[in-house]
Amino acid sequence: MRSLVAIGLLLLFSCSGGPQEVPDGVLPPERFQQVLLEAQLIEARMNHELVIDHATSIPGGDHYAEMFREQGITQAEFDRSFKYYSGQPEEMQRIYEAIMAELVRRKDELPQ
Repeated sequence: MRSLVAIGLLLLFSCSGGPQEVPDGVLPPERFQQVLLEAQLIEARMNHELVIDHATSIPGGDHYAEMFREQGITQAEFDRSFKYYSGQPEEMQRIYEAIMAELVRRKDELPQ
């Protein structure tokens, strides 16, 4: 009976908390955070072009293709990573909080 309790506790603690290894083909959290930050900047740029510059067409695919090339990843890696972290809400929240902090830091560094 003791061994069943010990095994149960071991399973409980091994399945909860602690960092998880990401599956193959998924970017590590810090790397995904960097890429997602760049994706957020692309979205902001495209929104600015539509709203402020009144652009009629935005080559969003071109912006993303350039970002993937600069970051040294593929769209498939990004998509897999986004899907994976979307299923990990606490990790995704941590990633977005770090992105927001970085955006605020960059904004604060802009000349007034």
